[in-house]
Amino acid sequence: MKKRLLLVTAILAASSLTACSSNNGGNSSDSGTPSSSATAPASDSAATPSADAASIDDGTETMNISLMVPQYAEMGPSSDSELVKRLNEKLNVKLDIQWVPGASYNDKISVLAASNSLPDVYRITSQDYMQWRDKGVFLDVKPSLASYPNLTSHLPEKAWQELNDQDHYYGVPYYGIPHLFSMSIRQDWLDKLNLQMPTTIDEFYSVAKAFVTEDPDGNGKDDTTGFSIIVNSSGLFENAAYLMGAFGLGNEWALKDGNLVAMQAQTEELKGFVGFLRKAYEEGVLDKNFLVMKPADARNKLWNGQVGIQHVNPNEALRLDEPNIRKNFPQAELVQLLPPAGPTGLQATQTDGMGQTKVVINSKIDSKKQQRILKLLDYMLSDEGYDLIKEGVEGVDYKKNADGSFEKLETKVAGNLFSINFFRRADNAIQLHKYNDPEYVKEVEQWLSNNDKYDWPNYGLGLAAETEAYKKINIATLNTKWMSTIVGVITGAAPMEDIEKAAGDWLKGGGEQLTQEVNEIYKARQ
Repeated sequence: MKKRLLLVTAILAASSLTACSSNNGGNSSDSGTPSSSATAPASDSAATPSADAASIDDGTETMNISLMVPQYAEMGPSSDSELVKRLNEKLNVKLDIQWVPGASYNDKISVLAASNSLPDVYRITSQDYMQWRDKGVFLDVKPSLASYPNLTSHLPEKAWQELNDQDHYYGVPYYGIPHLFSMSIRQDWLDKLNLQMPTTIDEFYSVAKAFVTEDPDGNGKDDTTGFSIIVNSSGLFENAAYLMGAFGLGNEWALKDGNLVAMQAQTEELKGFVGFLRKAYEEGVLDKNFLVMKPADARNKLWNGQVGIQHVNPNEALRLDEPNIRKNFPQAELVQLLPPAGPTGLQATQTDGMGQTKVVINSKIDSKKQQRILKLLDYMLSDEGYDLIKEGVEGVDYKKNADGSFEKLETKVAGNLFSINFFRRADNAIQLHKYNDPEYVKEVEQWLSNNDKYDWPNYGLGLAAETEAYKKINIATLNTKWMSTIVGVITGAAPMEDIEKAAGDWLKGGGEQLTQEVNEIYKARQ
């Protein structure tokens, strides 16, 4: 048993937060550099374009603008693509775009920061944003927003406020759909076992257990799993929001009697949640490999027909997940599983911030260029500009048929990657396009609409990063120690009473100070 606990601790302790990094290079000599030491904060006059006539951008000068974007599976439009030519002509700019592989994007930003060659405008993670926010690295755009109506009308105020104080907006929100992810379930497995769609936690458990014990795939083998969760490198649970919320746990921070309480210290709610997982682990309903499970592993198990309940992105569930399952199981049918109701009727779906990722403008470049970049971003959210960056160029990325329908054209690059990877409106349909099958669009929109009914609020979203405790405490290490104890309880290596110990140790290790400071900020802003 000691060996088991040591293994759990070692696996969790080996994980650490991904280091925040930086961007690709602008050729401009006036690029600013975030230094890990302390860059002096820019004054308001330096950060805000001057109002005198000589410094106002009238749009007549052609400007070179360097822009960096993360790239994943698909290739985005290059600097000489038709889409970028349209942007250049509209804004009288020459965009120098660097698409950087997503896996190395953060590291690239750090390298550029160290060499004082950050681009003019780029996307940045919340960790990097908070590290450099108050050091004069990013332009404060709040004083200028009245001149850019599309930015304010198509991005909610709540998204602007995330990770910013009341007086400054040092970044423009890269909008994240707050209720993007859903739970899915194999309808054909339910039908095979004559089971009803589960609506409560108890029914969910019964169905998941049947998926393990009653051979839902009919192959006569004991090779299926009930459900799984993920323990990530930051010492937190993933793919478990629907269970955590059902048992009353907060989405990082719960609100009780006017005070914020950290999820790690909610001992009574944790006993319900952890007790549920402990029983599921003991009876083989929870995947025995959950501790080392990665998102790709979970998806592979879904595609390979090993699991019938899985966390999915609705934009991909019907377009990628179901077709891949059907390669081996032609009768497979993947449908949405609404969050099961917990003991007190609570239901929750994964709920994320809307503005945790930012698009930032270099504070050290010329004020006229800063204004031109704001004009560019504002245009991207206009009706004309958003149609361009979301759908691409007609005749290049898609065509309009005689009957009024649209058809996607085969291209080497994906014109819509500007809106997916760089900047977009508050748009739940960001991955749905005019050339998609209408029935597919309708079904995905229904999944997303259902998700919106089960909000799981994080009442202290982003506040921890503003505290002094956050700067002094290694939060990942603190959470990893907490998770080590919790995992021991789930796997039966430690008694249920150790939940109290995990909460107490978390508070003593810095969580108490963190909670106090988060509450002070929260109450000051009410």
